[in-house]
Order: sequence, then C-alpha cells, then structure tokens
Amino acid sequence: MKINLRIKERKLQLFFLVYILLLVPTISLIAQNIPSEAVIPGICVSTVLSAVIFILTTFLTTKGLRIFYSVLLVAALIPGAVLLGYLLFAEVLLSEGSLTTLFETNAGESKEFIVHYMNPWVSLGIALYILVPFVFIFRMKNMVCPSIREHKKTFTVCISLLFLFLTVKPVAQHIYFVDFYRIFADYKIRTASEEKAIESRRKQQFDVALSEDGAPQTLVVVIGESLTRRHMSLYGYGRETNPLLAARKSSLKVYRDVVSPQVHTIPVMRSILTFADEAHPEYLTDRPSLFELFNRAGYETCLISNQPFEDGSSSYEPLLQLADRAIDLSETNEPDGVLLKAFEQALESDKRKLIVLHLMGSHAVYKFRYPPSFNRFNHHIHPLPPGQQASRLTAGAPETIDQYDNSVLYNDYVVSRIIDLMEQRDEPSAMVYFSDHGEEVYDFRNFAGHAYEKISTFMCEIPFIVWTSGKFARKRKDLIYEETRPFSTMDALHSLADMGGLRFDGYDSGRSLFSPHFIPRERTVGDLIYDDVKLRTDEEKMREPAIASRWAALKNLILSGITD
Repeated sequence: MKINLRIKERKLQLFFLVYILLLVPTISLIAQNIPSEAVIPGICVSTVLSAVIFILTTFLTTKGLRIFYSVLLVAALIPGAVLLGYLLFAEVLLSEGSLTTLFETNAGESKEFIVHYMNPWVSLGIALYILVPFVFIFRMKNMVCPSIREHKKTFTVCISLLFLFLTVKPVAQHIYFVDFYRIFADYKIRTASEEKAIESRRKQQFDVALSEDGAPQTLVVVIGESLTRRHMSLYGYGRETNPLLAARKSSLKVYRDVVSPQVHTIPVMRSILTFADEAHPEYLTDRPSLFELFNRAGYETCLISNQPFEDGSSSYEPLLQLADRAIDLSETNEPDGVLLKAFEQALESDKRKLIVLHLMGSHAVYKFRYPPSFNRFNHHIHPLPPGQQASRLTAGAPETIDQYDNSVLYNDYVVSRIIDLMEQRDEPSAMVYFSDHGEEVYDFRNFAGHAYEKISTFMCEIPFIVWTSGKFARKRKDLIYEETRPFSTMDALHSLADMGGLRFDGYDSGRSLFSPHFIPRERTVGDLIYDDVKLRTDEEKMREPAIASRWAALKNLILSGITD
C-alpha cells in the first residue's frame, strides 16, 4: 500500500526541512574556502535526509510531529547559527580545526567579537534564521497518520537510512549539524584523554641535564598575541609603532623570517609548549612539555598571564598548570601593563628561574588593549601607510587600523619595560619575545582578523626578538644569532631548551634557532606549506583590486538606478 504524502497539505513541513537541512549547505556555495564540488555532496545527502524525514513524520500525530521537529530544530539551531553567521561575516565555512578552536573560546572573547565586529545585517539575519522555524512548527498539522504496521517496509527502510545518516562517518560528515556534534564529541574525548596522559606522565622518570656554566639565572619568554610583524616599524612598517624597541635595537636580535605553526592561539600554544609537530602529534602527551622540562632541570618556573587559563576552556591549560606558580591576571580586564608588577616580584627570586608572560597583545577588540594615553594614531592626522589607502577601505576600516597600530605601540612599551626590569638585575639573563600568530588588518583586502580559512602571510608572519644581558652573552658564546634564519615557532621548545642549557633524550640541536647545527626545515602553517601560503596571498592580492572594482561598479549601477 502506498503512502499518501499529501505534499500540498504538508508544505509547512517541507519548507521547514528545506530551511533547516538545506539552507546552510546551499549558502555554503558562496564560501571562499570551499570549492562548489565539495559542497554538492552535502546538498545531496541533506536532500535525501529531508525526504526520509518527510516520509517518517507521516506516521506521527500533530503533537508528535511538533515534538519531533522541535527536537530537530534544537539540534540544528546552534550549529546552523554558528556556521551561517561566520559564513555571512567572513564569507568562509568554518573547518574542523576552527570549530575546535571555537569550542575553547571563552565567554569574554565571544562577547567582544559579537558586540564589536558582527555586522548589524548579519546579526539580523541570524535572528531571523532562529525565529522563522518556530513559526513553521507552531502552524504545523498532520492531516494523515497511516499505520506503521501497514507500511512496515517503508518505515523500516526509512529508519535504516536515518540510522545510516547519523552513524556512518563518510555520510554523517556531510550533514552540517551532525558533523558539528561529532567534532565536539571527538574534541571532548581527546582533551579528557590528554589531561589524564599529562597527569600520568608527571610521575614517570625523565632525566634532564643542566649545564651550570651555560644556564641563565633568569630566562624570560614573552608570548604576544595577534601581532603581525608587518605592522611593526622595527620591521619597516610606515608608522612608528616601535619607538622604544627601535631605540635599543643595537642590543636586540630581530629575526626577520619567523612564522607561526597556525593562525589561532590554541593550536599554536599547544605546539610551542610541547614537542608535538605535524609528524608526531603524540609528542604532546608522550614527552615532557616546557614547564616540566625546566622544573626537572632545577628551574623555578612561573607563569604570569593576562589571558584566562583557569576556567577549563582551553586544551593547553593543563600544560600551563605545570608551572610552579601560575598567576592569572585576566580578571582585571586591564591592558598588559598589569603584568609588570607581578613580573618584577618574580624577578626578585634568587633561584634560577623561567618566567613565561602571556600577553593579550593586539587581540581583538584592539581598542581595549591599550590605555587612553596610547591612543596616538589617527588617520586624519597620521596618514595610513602605502597599501592601506582609505579610498579602497570600508567606512570603519581606517579607525580599526589606527586602533591596531595603537595596540602595537603599547606592546612596544610593555616589552621594553620588561627588558628595563631585567637590565636592572645585572645578572646572566635572556628574554625571548614572539607573538603566537599574526593578524591581517585591511592590509590588502577588506578584512581584519585571523581565520585559517582566509589564511594570508599577515596572519602567520610574526616578530621574534631576543635580548641578552652582557653577562649571559659572555657566558654563552656557543649560541648563534643569525637573524635571517628561516624558522617556525613549532620548534620553539628546542630553542628555549638550548638557551636554558638543558639536554635530554629527544633534544635536537638541528631544530634550535640558536644552535650552530641549526638546519632549516620546511615550514607548515596548519596543513599548508608556508611557501604555498605566500603564493596564495600573492594571488589574492592580484584578485582583490578586480573584485573591489566589480563591487564598486555594481554599487554605482544600483545607486544610479535609484536616482534615475
């Protein structure tokens, strides 16, 4: 016996299914990072799934129908809003890695992003996306409710197909909200396993030898945030954003070819704190991390952070908690100068020590990263550097560039003050500063931020600066400072261990930036080779003027039509 689907009478159900299951995959066709042929399978799978659900809900009463579609709506709403919102905002579809990073974003960062960067039209679109399906459900009715017993084969086939869609990964990964929860579940399982492995590893024997003659009294590692070297006058930027560091340039080693292993904080921190790399991700749990190594070598270790690490939101937090002392100053919601007092107190210890400072740096929203006294750059007074002409930018872009450059100026002050405090100690000491990743700030297209799906060299080319006291320089004449060496902070731990005078099983002098045995390696940014990122950026730069020209022509056509 055939089922009478009565499509005309159930058009609201059909609209609902198309809306919930097919809207996101279809709009994904506009994503800049996904080729259309990669989107088609998702549209096909979602279409078949819509048909299966449409048939299955024929067997439900009106009450059961509304309950079922309400559950489906709840399951799809959050993933849909997240993916659709970012798609409309950045014109890219979030990848698995970016979704994992999103899961670890704290509430404060999310609030800042939504309030200050979400386009009002995008916000309105998301609000409508959420509200419209509730109207569909409220007005739904089921005019026919056939017996399952009379249509056993049809029901069994549909249930089997539904089970297939939800459980078989090659199929399920093409259903956006099913894949969203699969990624979330995998992430939670992985991080829970990592925490147990890290805790277990602390009890295992691992010998670390320390060269007393080569170890500094104080080693300071300063990790910046979202700072591209392209906006630093120390690297040739057109605005004087580094007056203090430039004044002491003769005492600094300024590395000019360093890149980050990713363009998001969390994967970068997981990389620089451990020996994990693209070939051996298991080293994150199988081998000791930064603080463990220095602890076992007899160092007193201290973390001072202006980024939160005690709320359980980040997968690298267990690695930070391994420091002898961990100080979280993020709750003050103040610029990075708030760390200086705690840093000065940490320096007073007479023990050999490793101090790690984690800055907020130039994290969006940029205007919150510096005090009013550093609100110095104004595009009305200080012209934008070449390449950032206001004529090709959106209305608010010049002001955003000003704010970013002000944050770089303040970062210059903070890092310079750190060096000042170390100089006052007059001991064998060294400081290494680098940013976790870079940032693109309207440098060649109308985009500000960092997103792996829109990756450019601005997002991964970072500053890397070394300062050493005279006593340490005389003590460690074996260290080589060649500022043109191509390097990735994926190998930061080998380099810091070398500077700290540590030797252990697994140390590779060829991966230390400061070793005479350093061997340049092919650098990767996420899954991409850095040279390919440079090529993609150059190609994007060439396309951007043509794209902007087409948009301008279209805008003028629309305006002329309105005025006519």
